[in-house]
Amino acid sequence: MANEEKKKKNVKTAVPLEHRQQGKGMRKCRFCGSARALIRSYSLRICRRCFREVGEQVGFRKY
Repeated sequence: MANEEKKKKNVKTAVPLEHRQQGKGMRKCRFCGSARALIRSYSLRICRRCFREVGEQVGFRKY
């Protein structure tokens, strides 16, 4: 009986695909796919390197 209870505890439940990955690994740059140095303000989701290239095209201007 005790062995059966241990086996039931070790059984992993199926997790939907939407919830398998969470946190920083889920956020990626729209252009290059990098997960580092993301600008998430205004829902941009662009890394700072790509932002320097496409910032003016997106509607920002350098002061």
